[in-house]
Parts: sequence; C-alpha cells; structure tokens
Amino acid sequence: MTGKMTGQEKNERSRVVGWSPAAAARLKAAVKRYGSQGHVAELSQISRQSLVDILGGRAVPTVGTLARLCDVLALTDSEILGDARGPSDAAPDLDAMAFVPLHDVVVSAGSGAMAMEAGQSAESLGFPTAWLRGRFGDPSKLRIVHVKGDSMAPALGDGDMVMINLGRRDPIDGVFVLRLHEQLMVKRVHFPSARRVLVTSDNRDYDRFDRMIDLEKGEDFELIGRAVWVGKAI
Repeated sequence: MTGKMTGQEKNERSRVVGWSPAAAARLKAAVKRYGSQGHVAELSQISRQSLVDILGGRAVPTVGTLARLCDVLALTDSEILGDARGPSDAAPDLDAMAFVPLHDVVVSAGSGAMAMEAGQSAESLGFPTAWLRGRFGDPSKLRIVHVKGDSMAPALGDGDMVMINLGRRDPIDGVFVLRLHEQLMVKRVHFPSARRVLVTSDNRDYDRFDRMIDLEKGEDFELIGRAVWVGKAI
C-alpha cells in the first residue's frame, strides 16, 4: 500500500517553478564566490555532477536542493530566482541596508583581532543587503578596515577602506588582514607549500617587508580575513 508523500518528500521530488538561465547564472556566480563546487555540492547533499548540470542549465533543481544550496551560500531563493515566480513573490528589497563594522587595522592583536571578529566597533558603513550578498555572501562575515601608509601601494593606498571577508581564510594567494606577532596588518600572502607562508608588501620601494613563516613551528600567525573590495577617495 502506498501512503501519501510527506512535505519533505514532495520538496525532494518537485522541480523549482520558474527556473531560468538567469537563475542558473546567479547560482553559478554565488557558487564561484564561495570558491569550490565540490564543497558546495557536498554540503548541499548532492553530487558534484548534479551541481554542474544545474549551473550549466542542463537540469532544474528540486525545491529541496535549491533550499539546501541557498542555505550553504547564505542566500534566499528569491535572490536566485529573482522575479521568475511572479509578483506574489517579492524580490529582495534593494533599499534594505546591512551595516558593516569599520575598524582601524593598526591595533593590538589581543583585543583588536577579537573585536574585529566579533564585529564590535563604534563605526559602521551601510550597504544594500542584496548587493553585499550577491557580491560577497553573508554580510555578517564582512568587516571594513582603514589602510594606513603606502606599503601596499598601488593596490592599496593610505586612507583606503578595504572590505574583508572573515569566512575566506583558505590558503590561496591574495591580500589578507592578518595577525603576526601581536599586530594586525594588511599584507599580501603567498603559500609556496602547505606548511610555509610568505607575507610581503606590494610597495617594494617603501617597505621591504618579507617574512617566511613555518606553520609547523607554531609562530604567532593567523589569517583574519581576505580582502574582497576596496573603496578609494578620488
């Protein structure tokens, strides 16, 4: 005897209504920002090939699959589907603001790093929530720091504001806010091997900062967050 399907079973079998190439493109961009298709697929409880087919427009996700993908990517289904489901499904409110804590990067590591991670700051900058989510993911993981000095010129100049993502600490070459021997700083980081980290400055004339760190020696080193956006005065 066949019983009625539960709501969860229906979600797993029912395909998303209003799925479109534009929705697939938005989902693909969000997965790319996250960084790893394989990791997103694993966390969403689907195969990597299934995710590839969805992102490529060759398959329509089920309601349950889309819900899990959105949960992993810290998005709502409306942000992926847009207006595809009709006027009854409200689009994201572009006027809704998220306030990103603003910090001075030149602070002592003890309280400074913890305050930055906790979002404890007297100042913040407001951005449209939908824009932040679309570009960088979960707004609660974002912080803004002021750059002091020209050691990272021309990429970053004195007085620039840099947005960092606390959720991006993966060992991939790039610009990071980091803690090194009780001081926070913005530097370029390279990973020549799994246990070695090279911390440098871009401006070779201004600051000959080069530190090779051996992670196995337990040096006082921590990646705080990857730089994802910079604001400059002109």
